[in-house]
Amino acid sequence: MRGWMRPLILSALMLGAAPFTAGSALAQGTGAQNSGKPAPGKEAAGKEAPKKVAGSAIAQVSFSDQPFPLQDDGTYKEFMGVAAADINRRCTKLESYGWEFKKGDDARRDQILDSTLSGFRKAGWKMGEVKVRSIRDPGTTAYTAEKAKKRLLAVWTPMEDAAIMLLCETEAAQATKK
Repeated sequence: MRGWMRPLILSALMLGAAPFTAGSALAQGTGAQNSGKPAPGKEAAGKEAPKKVAGSAIAQVSFSDQPFPLQDDGTYKEFMGVAAADINRRCTKLESYGWEFKKGDDARRDQILDSTLSGFRKAGWKMGEVKVRSIRDPGTTAYTAEKAKKRLLAVWTPMEDAAIMLLCETEAAQATKK
């Protein structure tokens, strides 16, 4: 198992390095539970491919390009906690998604991001890019989304043959102090 790679994902996002392939990141986390299934396209004979998700439960948004849900061993939660603190927020619920595409297919990668952001906007979310101090990778982009009294933080990380989106519902950081 490639469990040792999870801490590298956090380091890569924060330091701007890319020490792993996207396929390995997706292979580690497909499915809502760790099913031990291989990455899409690498299924053993007679085994079912990992399921994609239709949309985000937190945001109540459908995905036109359906991603694979990624399992979190705590690395994504830790990363998003630091990112949210940078904008004076605290993550309460977290979702993580991954998309695969052909290596170097920048047009496909951009189309996935554009359709995902468009889905949020169509569902009534006001989206805005935000600078997060702890994210040093120039390719990783953070967004806030606001709708009614709900605020989300989304982090988009594109790679050569995949992309990851981490999404958390947030609340004011002060709300945790007593």
